[in-house]
Amino acid sequence: MAAVTLSIDDLTPFAPDIDPGKATAMIEDALAVAAIVAPCILEDTFTAAGAAKAIIRGALLRWHDAGTGAVVSQAAGPFTQTIDTSTTRRGMYWPSEITQLQKLCQTSGARAFSIDTVPAETYPNVHPFLLG
Repeated sequence: MAAVTLSIDDLTPFAPDIDPGKATAMIEDALAVAAIVAPCILEDTFTAAGAAKAIIRGALLRWHDAGTGAVVSQAAGPFTQTIDTSTTRRGMYWPSEITQLQKLCQTSGARAFSIDTVPAETYPNVHPFLLG
């Protein structure tokens, strides 16, 4: 079971008009893309599920609010205006959101480290500060 999960109930407080079928598909897409940039969100040992969920939910709501891309015409007396409500969708997540998800993976779980097993006396001409 993935550590980060979202459901339609997580979106409806912010977007009560969202279609359940659309919401389910959007959630699946958002989680799949998030798992590519931050694979740790799928691990049961992931400890920052709430933060990752908030980032993913924000991207989903932005996607939902982007509009249908329909062209809307408005008329008032002899004047008319046509508005294109489409927005260019370049990606699911903004670069800042990708960075945030990746940082959550860096703080979760084990990290790489090294231990110097060579005694300091081996390097008599090197300042101790440089030896760590």
